[in-house]
Amino acid sequence: MAKRNRMDVDTFFSEVDQTQEVYDLRERIQALEAELDGKVVQEQYLIAQVEQLRSQSHEDDPRQNQQLQNQLEALRQHLKESQGVAQYPIGDIFPNPDQPRKTFTEEVESMALSLKQEGQLDPIILFEDGMIFDGECRWRAAQTLGWDKIDAIFTSHLNDPYVLRRKAYVTSLHRHGLNALDKAETLLAIVCDQIPDISPETIPRTINRVLTRLKRKKQSFSDRLHLQSPEEQKQYLETLDDLNPLETQILLIFLGLQENIASLNRNIFPTLKLAPELKQAVREKALGCAQAVILNQLSAASLGISEKQSTKLRLKGIQAVLDNNLSTVQTRKWVSQQKKKDNEELKLKSSQEISQLLVRFQKLNLIEMEPTHEELEVLQTVLQERLEQVRQLLR
Repeated sequence: MAKRNRMDVDTFFSEVDQTQEVYDLRERIQALEAELDGKVVQEQYLIAQVEQLRSQSHEDDPRQNQQLQNQLEALRQHLKESQGVAQYPIGDIFPNPDQPRKTFTEEVESMALSLKQEGQLDPIILFEDGMIFDGECRWRAAQTLGWDKIDAIFTSHLNDPYVLRRKAYVTSLHRHGLNALDKAETLLAIVCDQIPDISPETIPRTINRVLTRLKRKKQSFSDRLHLQSPEEQKQYLETLDDLNPLETQILLIFLGLQENIASLNRNIFPTLKLAPELKQAVREKALGCAQAVILNQLSAASLGISEKQSTKLRLKGIQAVLDNNLSTVQTRKWVSQQKKKDNEELKLKSSQEISQLLVRFQKLNLIEMEPTHEELEVLQTVLQERLEQVRQLLR
């Protein structure tokens, strides 16, 4: 519910003749103010309950998810009763810019079908400026259907954008199950919120450097460290050798979000290095992040081919994975086959080049060419160098 500028009832009536009608009106206004205050308190309480349930619920826990849906329905009903439902322009609505989740393809398709067949059964919940609090799938689905307006109700905006980003992350993590790419990018943003001078690309490198150093010293993080209290996490990090203040700060942020550090380094942060077409396929075509990381091995540098050729090969891999629903094991096998095929083609190309070179040498007649002395000296130097390479290969 939007904050309102309240009149000072006592000041308003101080200069008015105090007739019985005025007294009655004053009491009525005070009663309405008290009722409005009660509704605002109730709204804030319901929002707090929704946020708490969002942070605790997991998509594989039907009981917790049902509690969350019940609380959201209570909030939605409260807002409908206190302010009514408005038809709001779809073009004036925007998602939370710090929403970690970027991939909605399947949910939007399902919701669009529901809206087309049943119409909009529940209004979406917006903050006062049009940002979505709940109902992003409905909004996106309405866009695909070409709707101009959508039923909406409004609630008060959260003040701290950094707190909002963190809450959105925890909500999406537990309620929806973020894909690894969305998760990686949001985690970097959260760290940058709390450490303003750090660059995003520094963060994964820092984590990898810490883990490598610990491994070299035969140290590691406890498997359950991310599930312990902040005090226990801090005490544990103090027992490790050579952690500098910045490394400690980054680690504590991730641990505070209940993230397993080793898992982030192994499974999450590699998605940040995905080629653009792979990131696009993850977000728009529901390509699995694990498969995308494997396809990312088909780089120009690793295959010794041009960027254009490697991009074409990765696009071929994306299509193969999606068309055949390949698992990570099957994707890895497909990539291995492409590398083998590429090596065979290189060997064939090399063999053809050697054959062509031999033919040219056999046809070479220096006497007829009448080279100069200087040209013969250069040719002798080159041939001696190539002959040395041949000797090395034959050893």
